[in-house]
Amino acid sequence: MSLNLELEMQVVANDIDEQITTIKKQRFDFRTIKNVLAISMAFLLQFTAFNGMGNLQSSLNTEANVGVNSLSIIYVFLIFSSIFLPHPLMTILGLKWTLIISQVPYLIFMTANYYPKAYLMYPAAVLVGLAAAPLWTSKCSYLSNMGTVYAIEKNLDKTAVINRFFGIFFMFFQSCQIWGNLISYLILTPENKLSSVSAARINTSTSILFTMYDKCGAQFSEQEYQSTEVPNKIDRKTVDILCIIYVCLCISSILLLIIFLDQRRTTSRDKTSVMIRNSVKLLVSTIKHMRHMDQILLIPMSIWCGLELTYIFTIFTKAFISCTFSAKYVGLIMIAFGLCDSIGSFVFGQLVKLIGRWPCFVIAALINYALMITMLFWYPSSNQIIVLFIIAGLWGVADSVWQSQTSALYGVLFNETNEAAFSNYRLWESAGFAFFYIITPYIRTRIILYILIVFLTVGISGYALIEYRWKKYEEEKLKTTNNIQVASSLSTKNSRF
Repeated sequence: MSLNLELEMQVVANDIDEQITTIKKQRFDFRTIKNVLAISMAFLLQFTAFNGMGNLQSSLNTEANVGVNSLSIIYVFLIFSSIFLPHPLMTILGLKWTLIISQVPYLIFMTANYYPKAYLMYPAAVLVGLAAAPLWTSKCSYLSNMGTVYAIEKNLDKTAVINRFFGIFFMFFQSCQIWGNLISYLILTPENKLSSVSAARINTSTSILFTMYDKCGAQFSEQEYQSTEVPNKIDRKTVDILCIIYVCLCISSILLLIIFLDQRRTTSRDKTSVMIRNSVKLLVSTIKHMRHMDQILLIPMSIWCGLELTYIFTIFTKAFISCTFSAKYVGLIMIAFGLCDSIGSFVFGQLVKLIGRWPCFVIAALINYALMITMLFWYPSSNQIIVLFIIAGLWGVADSVWQSQTSALYGVLFNETNEAAFSNYRLWESAGFAFFYIITPYIRTRIILYILIVFLTVGISGYALIEYRWKKYEEEKLKTTNNIQVASSLSTKNSRF
């Protein structure tokens, strides 16, 4: 009797242990999914606001060119931030609070747009530039660390799990261009200045003289545009409403991370001297990495990645969209860019497995060449809005290749020195951003398109040399392997005799 009782108690104890184990596994799965979704939603909310407002800087904040200048400041300070700030902040604050603290400057920048004066916008831009690198680095570290832990716990392939987590993240993130631009299109309303001028002409006998800007497209000049009467200027009240909406999105993003994201640390707290030493070490390794021939050949294409994004976000939106219609249509047309960029990222991610990397780069280059030549000779008009949608969409398709496959190329070429390699990539891409933001207010769009063609040509030529060098390396490696195998087989035969 007592033996049966002991057996029953053992069975009950085993059942309880299994239930506890199941509950722990369910909690672990829930916490993992919760953290992935928390980061994904937070970035979606924040960059819906930031990208939506960033696309409008060249069209809305034109006084003293404060909008474009602010964007150039962001990328100048991003260069410094990429080298010195991520490691110390992640060590001191942990990944969760690095993410949260790094989001605060974006909120400040959104708030500054409510009253876009240089003394508010420029300091806010400096803070965003300093926060950007820690934000993205901590995000990558969080997802990679969490994917590694989850793979070990579930006995799964680590690479597959990390890729899945990043896939979920970018599924959310890539759509931010769509939602941010859609919000701006629905909220912004023109002043209808032309109609009021016409009414004044009818009601008064005094003739009103004003000049209209008629050099949209390749002949566009920011300085000339500012000295003329601009039709359909956006009502400032609707801009203020848009700023309030974007500020609320940034606040929601921060609160989402505070409430739902778990803390993680990739390293223990280091002493200040150790953190400084690591940052200086990264700076030195980044500089030394420029001695590699492949890195030298990749510099023009890395700069091109920054230039082409600056062009579509700042110059195309001003010279082709705002000039022809109004800033209200920037959001509507740029939805095509965001949608095609998202779809292209997925399609080319699959296509590169089938046809290889270089055909994808060639497709992107041909698309960009065709679009740039079109914009050099085509004059935009109000009855051809569909052409602007096509240009924005195709540019998004090409951008999906440049942004995803260039990063992948760095990872393949510099697998053993990827930290220094990606620091170089961020450095030269940021240099491209800053260069165009600084010079675009002072030159015509035609000159900008010529600069883009030059950088694309030099960049794709450098990439072709890299592929040639890589192919020769693989052939030499295969030849060496075959020679070793032949020598090994001959020595085996000789030993038999």
